Amino acid sequence: MAVLFAASRTDASGRGLSQQQTLQRQWLKTRDKQCSSGDMRECLVSTYDERLNTLAIAALFQAPDVALAELARQNPGSAPLYEAIYRYATIENDADRATAVEKLIAPVFEVIHDKPWARPLSGVKDAHGAASSDKNFSTFLNVAAVSDYALTMPCSAFVRQPGLIDVLDSVYAGAIDGRLIRSDCKAMTSRLQKVDQLTKAAVAVQPSCPGTVRFSLGRDFDKTLLLIRLHRTEAWDAQALNTSSSAQNENNGESGKNVDKPSFIAGHQVSIRDAAYELATYYSSHFGVPPVLAKEQARRAVNAIISGAYNLCEWG
Repeated sequence: MAVLFAASRTDASGRGLSQQQTLQRQWLKTRDKQCSSGDMRECLVSTYDERLNTLAIAALFQAPDVALAELARQNPGSAPLYEAIYRYATIENDADRATAVEKLIAPVFEVIHDKPWARPLSGVKDAHGAASSDKNFSTFLNVAAVSDYALTMPCSAFVRQPGLIDVLDSVYAGAIDGRLIRSDCKAMTSRLQKVDQLTKAAVAVQPSCPGTVRFSLGRDFDKTLLLIRLHRTEAWDAQALNTSSSAQNENNGESGKNVDKPSFIAGHQVSIRDAAYELATYYSSHFGVPPVLAKEQARRAVNAIISGAYNLCEWG
């Protein structure tokens, strides 16, 4: 655990600290509380395995030998897929990458390719085809996840192979999207407290979605949030927020639903300002963006967060 924890303390971009130190302290407190009575050995084994699995995924690109050994110990079926993710994101030559990844994923591909839920893979003939492009490999990983291969996408994979961000797309446009692969990007990027608070407030005033489309909408929103953390500007709407001084006063205590977007913006001026400042500072310090540009990018990112929240459900 010490090796994996040390390897995961640096964030996915390699420019700052991840949130693993805070999470490790929280885990220690939970461990002590949960395992202080009853069958201590059984509790400790279960608690350590859960945390080790999380840290192994987080540290996959920093300490691959230790991480892969731990993942294989806990879940031999999924371990080759984690090695495939590592190879896919670290081998530069396209042909060499496809050959190496094909060998690792071929057994799983043969198991899942003719399943009813593998329809998204219908245009992919074999494991080599699944390893031949970012889109195909992302689709394969999602179908594998739906097929009960336990997977979490390491955030570092997106940094090394940006096209793999496609793995976070919705695939089935229904409830099954709730089973698709997730990432550990929030834990493996810096803490953005003000951004998280604004996001929570924007989501809280949305109406409830009665249909299964909410799973796809939520997945698309989560992808936007991660793209913002990774400084991927394709997530950002060019429209600037209207945050003029004539807007209403701050109202973070708003508990009702069905607050339209202009009213939300007007009522959350302080939160918007603080989140934009936090993001601008983050973009400058982690990605070397000049302050003026970072400020503008942060404003657009905040707008993307609010707009994304307001796309979670249709009004009416």
